Amino acid sequence: MNAVMGALRFKGFTLDVVAGDLMKGEQRVALRPQPFKVLAYLAQHSGRLIKNSELVEGCWDNPKQTSANSLAQCIKAIREALGESDQEIVRTVHGRGYIFAAPVSEMPAERARERPQESIETPAAPAVPSAAFEPRSDWRRLLRAMPYAPAAAVAAAVVLLAGAWAVWSRVTRPAEPIMAALPSIAVLPVKAVGDDEPDRRGADALTNEIETELSRAPRGYDLRIRSAPGYTGPLTHPRKAGRELGVRYLVLGSMRREGDTRLVNMQIVEAEGGRPVWAAPFSFQPDEPGAQNLVATRIARTLRAEVLHAEVRLPLPARPQANQLAMLGRALMSGEGGIQANRKAMEFFDKARALDPNSIPALLGYGRTRVNLVLNRWVPPSRYKALLNEAEPMITHAAEIAPTDAGVHVLRCAYLRALSNHAEAIAECERAVGLQRNYPLAHGELGRAVLETGDTGKAIGYIEEALRLSPSDPYAPAWCYWAGMVEAHAGNYEKALDWLRQARGAKRGYPNTLPWLAIAYAGLDQWETARSYMKQHRTNFPKFSIAGWKVAFPHSNPAVTKQRLRLEVLLRELGAPETPPDDKVQTGLVR
Repeated sequence: MNAVMGALRFKGFTLDVVAGDLMKGEQRVALRPQPFKVLAYLAQHSGRLIKNSELVEGCWDNPKQTSANSLAQCIKAIREALGESDQEIVRTVHGRGYIFAAPVSEMPAERARERPQESIETPAAPAVPSAAFEPRSDWRRLLRAMPYAPAAAVAAAVVLLAGAWAVWSRVTRPAEPIMAALPSIAVLPVKAVGDDEPDRRGADALTNEIETELSRAPRGYDLRIRSAPGYTGPLTHPRKAGRELGVRYLVLGSMRREGDTRLVNMQIVEAEGGRPVWAAPFSFQPDEPGAQNLVATRIARTLRAEVLHAEVRLPLPARPQANQLAMLGRALMSGEGGIQANRKAMEFFDKARALDPNSIPALLGYGRTRVNLVLNRWVPPSRYKALLNEAEPMITHAAEIAPTDAGVHVLRCAYLRALSNHAEAIAECERAVGLQRNYPLAHGELGRAVLETGDTGKAIGYIEEALRLSPSDPYAPAWCYWAGMVEAHAGNYEKALDWLRQARGAKRGYPNTLPWLAIAYAGLDQWETARSYMKQHRTNFPKFSIAGWKVAFPHSNPAVTKQRLRLEVLLRELGAPETPPDDKVQTGLVR
């Protein structure tokens, strides 16, 4: 098969190797770049056995670092894109490799691209009629041209033209986008304002770091990231740029010098409609060690969150796919939170896993929602074991599929914390940080796990690092809450109060800060304010008691026991009863 040919046809599909498109008829089929490479290689060598080693060598930039599972996942993605279940196109030869079994015909690249260049993720925009076509004037012109025609003929012409007008008005209306099965984004080169060569090099370096951080860190949903180094297309026409790059969202940025500071403006634009999705300023001082990487980390994490929010606002298709449902679940978990949001998210993740048992976002969401129910004490203790037993095989399966995914290790840390296995929980989060040092969730969860050892100094360091990496993160209120808990354990009540105020300011309706605020004010001898917060908490949770507090915050080791006994003394002085009125423990506390 001649590799320079532009397109290959098989079983109703057109594979345009030059343009990087897979089409079924006139519809573009979404396929990530790596599976596309594998499909193109197989199709170009159709009819013969391609060994696994040859595929890896021919399709991966770093063959020695590529696992057999990576190839298997690519084949799975290809079969899903082709809609095949019986291996009529890609046939597995167990233990050896694959054969592209479908007949393939070649087509020149020029002919293959004689069709509209539609965005992969958005419905095709219908062609707009010529400006010369004016429905009303054409209607009148036709009527004038047949003054002596029979009435029936005139009536028929009117009906015909009315129908044509209705069709035309429908097709010229912009198609409403639906939620993408696989959102796609391209980070265009950050533009340096001015002609200074060092600034241009700095802008290029920042672009590369944003792309790296965007691609490496866990997102909680699948996102296709298109690299666009040196892209010089028409940024004033986002639709054209989006179609050239094959993405739904464009990331635009500029950087300018102001003294020793670099000011960076970033924005996301929906390519097809040119609609601005998000924009925000950032700044850093290049002389500070790691400053540029830090701002790239913050930008990348914000991009992930904003693309998610943009997508979940769109309507679902009639038959949603696993990643779409996982995105809906993830959006609920990163919103206001609470038991109702967790329950709804659980429904989305359960449906997503049923559609794709190997979807990492679905598996992690399935496990996380169950672990949340236990850690947050949202269910009776009698249900803890069953929920954790449901979560464990999903976490294990995700680890088998993606052993180097830092998000898998963070979830396992939370799961082990729910089992009160704090040493192993810490080890899992340390692995996550080792895999992705700029992953704020890993640092935050690690700090919470370390608190259970009594090492408050180390715990607050990890939580502060999470906030340094992502100060506007959706999980920042939880990290501030944990930081307040840590400082209260350490007896630093002024610092605890500062953190808890930040947590409550970010999430006013979050009830769990109230008893900790009461403790902090009591530790500062501000008893009137302390008692008012405790009264509010007991109004929300009438069964609150010291016994329930000990369930949420057990005496796991001597250092923690000493800290928590001191906190329990303050709770008693604030009027917390030893046991609930009906002896049914209710904590109302997030651990």
